[in-house]
Amino acid sequence: MAPAWSVLVWVALAASCAAPRELLESLPAERRGDEIVACGRMFHTGTRVVLWSDPGGYDAYQETTFFPDELRGKDPQVGPRFGQRRGLAGGRLEDLRRQVDQFVLHYDVCGTSRQCFKILHDHRKLSVHFLLDVDGTVYQTLDLRERAWHATKANDRAVGVEIAHIGAYPRREHRTLVEWYGHDAAGPFVRFPAWMKQTGVAAGFVGRPARPEIVRGTIQGQDLWQYDFTVEQYEALARLTATLATVIPAIRLDAPCDVEGAVRTDALDEAAFAAFHGVLGHYHVQTNKTDPGPAMDWQRLLGEARAQQASALAAAPRP
Repeated sequence: MAPAWSVLVWVALAASCAAPRELLESLPAERRGDEIVACGRMFHTGTRVVLWSDPGGYDAYQETTFFPDELRGKDPQVGPRFGQRRGLAGGRLEDLRRQVDQFVLHYDVCGTSRQCFKILHDHRKLSVHFLLDVDGTVYQTLDLRERAWHATKANDRAVGVEIAHIGAYPRREHRTLVEWYGHDAAGPFVRFPAWMKQTGVAAGFVGRPARPEIVRGTIQGQDLWQYDFTVEQYEALARLTATLATVIPAIRLDAPCDVEGAVRTDALDEAAFAAFHGVLGHYHVQTNKTDPGPAMDWQRLLGEARAQQASALAAAPRP
């Protein structure tokens, strides 16, 4: 029997060919620990997801400081970290599908999802729908109907994810890269710095870049060096992306490309941004951003996401 999440993907693809949309909402979503939430409804992804209401989850609905014991003298932040999508007052799934058409990828420059949530929520009063940790765990902090505060002009029409990664830098031997990456016989690995007493990552997990060589590339005209994301992150992100494109079909499994078909390395102008429906980087939205950086393997991510949908379509029983 095909897994429930593959049935979900097949039904959504069939719906795009005029099959009844109601079938998508009627599928059972018994908790297996891989569900995301959109407008109060759960959808299987096939990868581990921790919701804001689960033990160990990160709750962006909380209006007080989430880690009060770690403020280090800073004043506690009180108040909402998100808003309401314009035109989505009723919070219905059909309204969400009409409005949302982008999935924005960030790297968090924090290194772990725990650290990212602490900085976003407790220090900056910001939010994002998903966090993706180095071990591939996905954390959902808000229902997708909410307007998370993560990518300025994209917020009303986008879902966002912060990928745990320390970022890209102008020199190969930048001190941050030296601090955060060790090397052994198997290649580079993520090395949490000594000052990070709690990582939120299971003890013993070793996160290794998907490609052993450091990546050099240009974003927004800047020459940058960056280690790749982990294999676990690519696998989880592909499943999450495929599911989002299923639940919200306006999010196409495409990235912004130039006339030669290469993924763009700069921000989109207003016309191109307005016309784009799919998966994009923070740097495609804002000229002052470089995330997710030159190491993001767009071909791998989108190829795996498309394959998830294709295999689900092939494996799912026909209704």
